[in-house]
Amino acid sequence: MPDATASGPNASERLLAVHRFVGLVFCLLISWSIWTGILAFYADFIRPWMMPEVARAAVLSAGGAPPEASRTYDHVAVRHEVGSHWTMMAPNDLRPFFIFSGRIIAKDEPTAGNTPLSNLMVHPDTGLMAPWNGSLADGLFRRIHTDLLLPKPWGRLLMGIAGVLIVMLTLGGLFIHGKMIRDAWAWRRRSPVLNLSDGHKRFGFWLTPYLLLLGLTGAVLGMKVASVPIGAILWSGGDARVAAALVRESGETARGNAPPVARDAVSAGIDRCVRSFLDRFPDTRLGRLRRDEGILMVEGIPFGRLSWAGEGAGALRSDCALATGEIVAVHDAREDGGPGVVESALRPIHYGRFGGLGTGLIYCVLALLCLWNIDTGMRLLWLRDGTGAAAPAMGRVPWSFRIYAANNTLYVCLPLLLLLDNLLAGTTHWGLLAALTGGVVALHCMPFADDARNRLVGALTPVIALTYAALPLARQLMLPDGPWWECPPIPVIDLTLAAFGAWLLWRSRGQRAGVTSMALLQRLRGGRSSRMGATTWTSPPRPERPGRATKVQDRR
Repeated sequence: MPDATASGPNASERLLAVHRFVGLVFCLLISWSIWTGILAFYADFIRPWMMPEVARAAVLSAGGAPPEASRTYDHVAVRHEVGSHWTMMAPNDLRPFFIFSGRIIAKDEPTAGNTPLSNLMVHPDTGLMAPWNGSLADGLFRRIHTDLLLPKPWGRLLMGIAGVLIVMLTLGGLFIHGKMIRDAWAWRRRSPVLNLSDGHKRFGFWLTPYLLLLGLTGAVLGMKVASVPIGAILWSGGDARVAAALVRESGETARGNAPPVARDAVSAGIDRCVRSFLDRFPDTRLGRLRRDEGILMVEGIPFGRLSWAGEGAGALRSDCALATGEIVAVHDAREDGGPGVVESALRPIHYGRFGGLGTGLIYCVLALLCLWNIDTGMRLLWLRDGTGAAAPAMGRVPWSFRIYAANNTLYVCLPLLLLLDNLLAGTTHWGLLAALTGGVVALHCMPFADDARNRLVGALTPVIALTYAALPLARQLMLPDGPWWECPPIPVIDLTLAAFGAWLLWRSRGQRAGVTSMALLQRLRGGRSSRMGATTWTSPPRPERPGRATKVQDRR
């Protein structure tokens, strides 16, 4: 048989090269898609943790039925001019309040020009009425997770591509390491590099079902949402007005006509329309209400099905006349077959919106393990580049590693700043977020500041760890009247903050000794100087074990 090295790289080596290239080029895109998804999910736990009225709403909802839609509307309308076009999202397991969206203004404020779109969290029984996405930057993280703050079709397309890349990396890793099933529980404890390599391979194998589920559903969702507007843009030849008209036409459904309704009769009309819908679809719960002049669209979610309101088999709608309560149009997609069922199940599967609090926590833990696996893969990639033939030509820390190390630092600092800012000031100061982000990136990208940064990281890490662990006590002292022990998400956040603080404190031991990310990379690559910016890495030749060359040749 000819020698494998003489005939060029084999399929496994080509797959490994593709695996490394995709990981290096798209690591931040994939990492941010997972990290922002975790933060957006945890925002539903943080709201009751720092807002007593939300915690009271959660306790009330756990003990009985959610508030009526008509009472929620009255709670908003008595303080605001709400107009005749608005939307109300119904409560669910993680959000025990209505979300009222529309161009509304307070009655005691003057009207000036176009009224901006507002989103309010509303629960009439607790008096809750606060801006949705007004704190914690959860709206920012949700937008980064779905479209990277880019125009919607192109951002959604890019995040769909991120899902495809997750699937590629997962399947590529399985094919590269063909003996992984047999060696899934084997561990070679010989050196830090081997431990890192074994951890990356084993956890990547154990996380395969979750990664494939996350990547496939994310890819389909992103490309499905992006396909209609991008298709309209291509069909219209780039004309924005024609493309917008095509998108509106594709989303239109048959709607009935209804007489106008007086302002003081809207609340009674909501009750009539909701009762008519539930009589027509008794095996559903309320999902969304949308008013357009005299028509109220009522949307429901079927019980006992993994579905999402308005999508696929979850598209149960009735258009009802507010003035009379008569249903004028109905859309029932439950019997559309398998494709509709799959389409409706994509979002709850991707976001973990089924099974209550336990499912969400499992999703978050698995996502954190995925982030760790991405981190170990990137470190292995840089270590390999430093110990291979190209090492003498690389005289400095790679810029890609500097940016990635800055990104990991932001993962620790940004949540703490958001929590402190909202707990102390009740809002998010975007200037502080921008200043922290710019400062961290700049500090990691200046080679002459490496020594000072390493000392700063070693000194600040235990302080940050203790601050995380002390946040539950600070919350209790500042907001002593909340039902903190009756609301399940609150102990979850307290334990998460304590565990994260303990982990950071454990990590700070090595950082105080100078073992930061860049210092560790330097040591493993064989560097001698403590100054990272001007180090030339050279790797001593590794001794060959007796008989190793013969065994390798026999395998070939």
